[in-house]
Amino acid sequence: MQLKYMLIVLVRQIQFHLTHPNFIWLSLSYFLKWKEIVFLPISIDIEPNNNCNFRCSHCQVTHWDKKITHLDEKSFNKILTQLPGLRVIKLQGMGEPLLNKELLNMLKSGEARGISMQIVSNASLCNRQAAEQLAQLKKTAITFSIDGATKETFEKIRAGSNFEDVKKNISSLVQLRGGRKQPRISIWSVITKDNIAEIAALIKLTKELGVDSIALQPFLNNWGKEEMEQYTNLVKIDMNDKYITAKISEVKAIAQENQIHLDIYYGNFCSRRQPCLWPWTSAYIASNGDVIPCCTIGDSDTIKMGNVFEKSFSEIWYSAKYHDFRTQIRKHDLPSYCKNCYAS
Repeated sequence: MQLKYMLIVLVRQIQFHLTHPNFIWLSLSYFLKWKEIVFLPISIDIEPNNNCNFRCSHCQVTHWDKKITHLDEKSFNKILTQLPGLRVIKLQGMGEPLLNKELLNMLKSGEARGISMQIVSNASLCNRQAAEQLAQLKKTAITFSIDGATKETFEKIRAGSNFEDVKKNISSLVQLRGGRKQPRISIWSVITKDNIAEIAALIKLTKELGVDSIALQPFLNNWGKEEMEQYTNLVKIDMNDKYITAKISEVKAIAQENQIHLDIYYGNFCSRRQPCLWPWTSAYIASNGDVIPCCTIGDSDTIKMGNVFEKSFSEIWYSAKYHDFRTQIRKHDLPSYCKNCYAS
């Protein structure tokens, strides 16, 4: 399963980046586990803000007391000038991106540079005004987080939400897009004990809403923090459980029958033989400019490689600290905050 996941990631990177020479060097640096990196990333995560209007129990934002920060368009463009070869940006972090009033301007700014943009939203703030602007984007993929197919389940998991409003907002955006293929609109569902019984209904909801695809994530990340396990372990499913495997098989058949594009992203996808891609190919920049190794950590209080408003990204990327971090991953001497992603 791990090899299959890594191949999927590689194929999708090739589809995005094959025309860019940096991709070849970045791929070589990963597969050969080089300590020295030759080029800057061409794909990166940039966090527009670190706050959310929902209080999901398994999310670290619900449990932290960090200062709220919002990235402005000027600072966003300052980051882009430091990474001139960027092809893909996920403008997403630990918060709900539509809380950032300058999000749409940043998406347009990225598109104007020829960059493929991505956001993940809980859809609660995707009102008519926001949807009209999102529907005009041409190089952006929009993913909505839907963790339940019924009002009771959805609102239990996503505390503070309104299921009917979320469905209405997504449907409105799909209608505004009309028959165009862009922007791409999809659903992402984190599968837990609370919603495993509804995954077949999630496929039907995908069809009802008219979005392009759905992805299921049947694992929970502890964000590299042992203290988060008291929340994640309560609802985490066991992929070796026969009931779980049967439900996954069932949902695959239902998706095929309904001609719904389905992806499933399993956990523990890294190993000694197939180490994490991120230290060689990408990074996560928090809304205050802190550089973090990946989105599954997403908190510079856990590890911080530097800050792009204090040093250039290239200085940070080529630094001794990053060099040492890559050496740890290459030797499988994993920091505690990386172990959650590894099967072995």
